[in-house]
Parts: sequence; structure tokens; C-alpha cells
Amino acid sequence: MYLIDLASITGLCTRTIGLSESNKKIASPPTLRLLSKALDVPISFLGCFEQLPETTLGNRITKARLYHGYTRREFAKLLGVDVRTLFNWENDRFLPLDSHLNLLTGYIDILMKE
Repeated sequence: MYLIDLASITGLCTRTIGLSESNKKIASPPTLRLLSKALDVPISFLGCFEQLPETTLGNRITKARLYHGYTRREFAKLLGVDVRTLFNWENDRFLPLDSHLNLLTGYIDILMKE
């Protein structure tokens, strides 16, 4: 598939795709979702997220969020928390409450299966 074809399918401009392809621009989760759907490959494959660290719970939350292709705002809304709360979890400033940890487990479990 040519770059112009991919741009037409996704609605992205060829420059955005070209810069992402050449590692000169980091593709956002919404961009990765569009490309993933058009190319029929997982978001995690396009984002090369397997290289992200998993040493802390915050690292695993960030990695799981990106694996699923969510921005912080989208993921926070999905979990029913403030964006700042999610930011604090991802930066290991605070631990999620048990009720939120139960919600996160479903997203984090995908990392264990990879």
C-alpha cells in the first residue's frame, strides 16, 4: 500500500504518516488506532510498546494504556477517574484504590499474555 492510499483510508495527512514511519514524530494513540485499523495490525505492534519498562505498577499502567491505544484523558474517563489521578498512578506517586485496581487488572493482564 502506498503512503497516499493509507492517508486516504485513515484521513491522516501523508506528512504525519511519513514522519511517524521515519521515527521523526511519535504517533499519538488516536493516530495509532487509525493506522492499526487500516493496516489490520495491533496497536501494540505499531507503537513498539513491548520495549517499555514494567518494573513498577505505574510502568505497567502506562504500558497497558498504550497497548490499548488510549490517551490519558480517554483512559481516565474509561476508569472513572480524573486525568491527574491517572498521571499520578503512572508516575508512581499514588497507588490506585482496590476498586480501581480491579478495573486496571483487566487492562494490565494483556501484558502478561504477550
